[in-house]
Amino acid sequence: MLKRSFLFNLLLVILVVIGLVFLFFSSLNFLTNHGKQTIIPKLEGKSMSEAVDILKSKGFRIVIDSTYQSYSKPLEVLYQEPEVGANVKIGRTVFITVNRKTPPSIPMPNLVNTSFRNAILTMQSYRLVMGDTTYKPDVAAGAVLEQWVNGRKIAPGTLVPIGSRIDLVIGEGLSEQIEVPNIIGMTWNEAKRLLDSKMLSINAIWEGEITDSAYAIIYNQQPEAINELDFNNQILAGDIIDVRIMQSPSQELLLKNQPGSKKLLGSSDDDTAEVTSSTEVQMPERPTGTINRDSIKKPRAILIPSQQRKEDNIKDNQDKITDRDNKKVNSTVIKKTGTPAKVNPKKDTKESNIKHSGGISDEYQ
Repeated sequence: MLKRSFLFNLLLVILVVIGLVFLFFSSLNFLTNHGKQTIIPKLEGKSMSEAVDILKSKGFRIVIDSTYQSYSKPLEVLYQEPEVGANVKIGRTVFITVNRKTPPSIPMPNLVNTSFRNAILTMQSYRLVMGDTTYKPDVAAGAVLEQWVNGRKIAPGTLVPIGSRIDLVIGEGLSEQIEVPNIIGMTWNEAKRLLDSKMLSINAIWEGEITDSAYAIIYNQQPEAINELDFNNQILAGDIIDVRIMQSPSQELLLKNQPGSKKLLGSSDDDTAEVTSSTEVQMPERPTGTINRDSIKKPRAILIPSQQRKEDNIKDNQDKITDRDNKKVNSTVIKKTGTPAKVNPKKDTKESNIKHSGGISDEYQ
């Protein structure tokens, strides 16, 4: 009896297992949609909402990822997997990649002082777009001088959206001569606008406490606008002007640093004022009593060099005449005391008069 019941149970178990296996394989067609295939539609270029509606209508499951392309519309389908036209079973998962609505930000690379070619390669690696290029006179020909985004100068490391348009300022060398403007006494904003209009660079040195940089005053510049002979100084376009800036420099400091002869005139006026204030003019005391006119010394006339030379020549001629007369008188005395000399009719009238008078006049005794 026991043996019969064991065999019965064993047979029952086998039958159940066989039934389950048959049921499993019979239901595979239903579970896997065997033989039910469909074609993947084209989703690239469509909006995300449109692509989702199409996939749901065909019974596909959807997985969405995102990336960014600056030249594509926001939420536009960029990629799909499986590809367009593939035969897949109904209910398969389809992966789509859409363009982000807001672009991610990246740190701005440093393009300044690099060549234009290297700047383009760097922007491509950072997924940035080349914008406008402007050429500016500078000693670094072909190098990037400035980088701009949306009309403003951008510093390296600043976060910018991927796909931003980068405008570059490129150096084109130095050739044109430009007169140096006089910016002493101007505010920082005024001087900056003036130098930018003349395509000149500026190197600023700030001194003292600065409360408002826009209205700080420039009190010194190198090179100066004009030289000491009042001729305009010229420099090459794109060259650098060094300036010194204070918030409120004194008027004396501004006058002292004026270019050209203004500087010299300013210093001479100051020296004259100092001499006038420090020097006391002493008036001669008025004498009392009787004045001896002979004792009064006449002031010596001040002569210019040409007049002085004329006076010296006249004095030398007078001395020569006096010496000649003295020699004549001495020769006459010798002749009078010694052997009588013959009268020379060619002698001077004065000498003959002395001989006839029989002696020397009182003037020569």
